[in-house]
Amino acid sequence: MLYIYLDEHTNHAKVVKDHYLDIDPPGAVKSIYSMGCIPNDEKRDYQNDSNEVLKHFLTRLNRFPLFVTFGGGFTNEEVEPFFQKENLCYTKVQPGKSSPYYSVQVNYISELERLLDETYWYAAVNDFYFLSFTNLLTFERKMVKGWFFKKERIVPVIRATKEMSFITMEHDFMGYYLFSNEACFDTEDKVKAFLPKGDGIDYYD
Repeated sequence: MLYIYLDEHTNHAKVVKDHYLDIDPPGAVKSIYSMGCIPNDEKRDYQNDSNEVLKHFLTRLNRFPLFVTFGGGFTNEEVEPFFQKENLCYTKVQPGKSSPYYSVQVNYISELERLLDETYWYAAVNDFYFLSFTNLLTFERKMVKGWFFKKERIVPVIRATKEMSFITMEHDFMGYYLFSNEACFDTEDKVKAFLPKGDGIDYYD
């Protein structure tokens, strides 16, 4: 049995802070939901399950182009031959000597499925992984605080708009967060309509 959860969050500031998101302007998101799979069987691969549920959600939604941006940690140029083989349109941002970020424009469901299958492991190792239906990201130089340091770095900044939605990943890719200002996602029932249903699937209340 695959158990799926869906929760709406009201403390938006806490979610944004906990996930180290830089949203400009602050407080510009109307709705935030977390969703994903609940481990109930150690034999299941829940990162793969999360990938399958995400693909289902985006396939049902069927909105393109979709922009997928990831990197900043374990990412390196080894992924570029895959983009070229699949004829994917991508841009590369590499601040200084740090690991690169890649932003890929996806235009079809088949491209989306292949891209997620090839790259979702970056989310599983907690690299930056971001999906949006319009290109919301810029890369800017900002002061970043760590446990024992404060230094200037190039970081992704989300430029929020009145009509926008984007998705970020939960720790270890055990789920994701949907941030939205759109009417199509302004209730839990509307979001749930795009998630899987059927035999072998249940929802955690």
